[in-house]
Amino acid sequence: MKTPVTQETRDQIRLAVEQACRSGASAAKIGLSHQESTDCRFESGRLKQAGASENLWFGITVLVDGRVGNTSGNRLQDLGDLVEGAIALARQGRHAHFDAYPSPTDVPDVPRHAAKTVAMTREEMIEACTLIVDRFRDYDSGLDIHAGCGKQETEGLLVTSGGTDHASRGTSWGLGGHAQRTEGTDILSASDGRGWGDADRYFDPQAIVERALEYLRLAEEIVPAPEGRLPAVIPPETLGMFLSPVFMGINGRNVAKGDSPLADRLGDRVLAPAMTIIDDPHVPFAGGSAVIDGDGIPTRRQTLFENGVLKRFLYDLDSAGLANAKPTGNSGSSPWNAYLLPGDSSSSDLIADIDDGILIRSLLGFGQSNIINGDFSCNVGLGYRIQKGKITGRVKNTMVAGNIYDLLGGDVTLSSDMNYTGRLPYAVCQNMSVSTQQ
Repeated sequence: MKTPVTQETRDQIRLAVEQACRSGASAAKIGLSHQESTDCRFESGRLKQAGASENLWFGITVLVDGRVGNTSGNRLQDLGDLVEGAIALARQGRHAHFDAYPSPTDVPDVPRHAAKTVAMTREEMIEACTLIVDRFRDYDSGLDIHAGCGKQETEGLLVTSGGTDHASRGTSWGLGGHAQRTEGTDILSASDGRGWGDADRYFDPQAIVERALEYLRLAEEIVPAPEGRLPAVIPPETLGMFLSPVFMGINGRNVAKGDSPLADRLGDRVLAPAMTIIDDPHVPFAGGSAVIDGDGIPTRRQTLFENGVLKRFLYDLDSAGLANAKPTGNSGSSPWNAYLLPGDSSSSDLIADIDDGILIRSLLGFGQSNIINGDFSCNVGLGYRIQKGKITGRVKNTMVAGNIYDLLGGDVTLSSDMNYTGRLPYAVCQNMSVSTQQ
């Protein structure tokens, strides 16, 4: 980094943790994040922005008489005052469900910092976005076209009163394109994007725009939407959305508070037998990879569901204390990098077996129902009808509804092909409730 965090900064943070303990805190931690970014953005097919930024942030957490106080800032010269502020806030803060931060232990070495990403220039980013814009424009000059690319280099530091003193470095990039056609009241949007830590084979603007163009081509013809309970093909990007209520259900805080419908179902079959979900925070260069959580607890690979059977709830230090359980090393009690094991047949073969159904590329309003219980009712943003094993055209004015646990716990088949990171396959879910207003 051009302006890396120095040893002097690290010493300041160590002294601030000691200051908190001298001032009455029974436990304290300070986390620092420093990021340098470069990006560009195209709007309506033209370069709109190309810039760079640098951000530094630190957060302070203290425990005083069993209560939590938090402050944050971005000026290291204010560190001492913010420590005292956190201690003052703790006297009226929420009750903590732990009394100390753990002692440090050995952690694995997971690659997260890539020289190729650091070396990526703004000109290369603009070139990638220009390719996306030009490909969209070649397909249809009337499209409203947007594209963007950015890279970040980050460093972090976590110091706790338990003895953790952990520094980390990482890189990441994101690249994507979006095109929209508006004709009267008909709006057609298609997009695709990627992000990763290393600027390797995944950094592929051709693949990104080709996938978005495929969805545009399939949408050229509008066909009547099917109705009733039908098989639905859920692509990886939509499947990730459908899994979000499940991850809320295994969140240890939700379990301990009684908000999760899975609270009493550990060891039960909750999802379809085809679904084995693993959380692996040690995938090199994955966006969610980490070797310790925000409290200094080592992370680890964990099976969340095995052949549909619920195997584990996830806890951070505080939610584990609330539930009288052991922390699993998951900040926020959420997965780091959850992925599904694939099935045996390709997505094209699964589609070929459907007599009448729907493929759901995007949803509008998902999550506005009682989502923690799995209930959903929303509009299909971009969807296609499948008839006699082929995608025949785009559907409009279509809604889907149901319960995620009923849907993913029923008849589900997963594809052998996965998204670009190998985390999520296509899923065919039977008995999706589909309605329409023609």
